[in-house]
Order: sequence, then structure tokens, then C-alpha cells
Amino acid sequence: MPFYSAHTASGYLINNLKDLLAQKDISSFALSKQACISPTTTRKIYADDRYIPSPEVLEKICLTLDVSPGDVLGIQSTMELTIAVGSGVF
Repeated sequence: MPFYSAHTASGYLINNLKDLLAQKDISSFALSKQACISPTTTRKIYADDRYIPSPEVLEKICLTLDVSPGDVLGIQSTMELTIAVGSGVF
């Protein structure tokens, strides 16, 4: 089984399946039946936004929901807002 890295140069991949299903008013179970994917797999993707599905599963989700892979996956930046604490002299 190939390894799919969830980390990119600017952050890490997240899946937006929960939001997509809410927009389309479809349950993860209904998606599993329509896309011919295991209910366990769809529930895992739905429950964990850091779980990245295999390309085959991603394709089934995209075809079933009529979306592109970029709608299902996004990049969460690892850049954190830092606050500089100065000496009080500005």
C-alpha cells in the first residue's frame, strides 16, 4: 500500500468532507452507499479532518458529490501567529 503524506511545504492536508456533506445534506452513511465505499471508511474520513483518503476513495467521493478533489481536500497552514513582546520602548 502506498504512503500518502499529509504534510506539505506550507502546512498539512485536511479533508473538508464534514462541511461538504452538511452543505449537500447527506450523511456519511448515505455517501458510503452512493459511492460504494465502506461505511467505516466514510465515517473515519468524516470524523477525522486529518485523515486523507486514498486516491481511489477520493475519486469515488468526488464523482458521487460532483465536486473536485480541491473541494474535498485543503491545506491547513502551520504558520502560527506569534506576538512579539518588546521592552516597552516603541
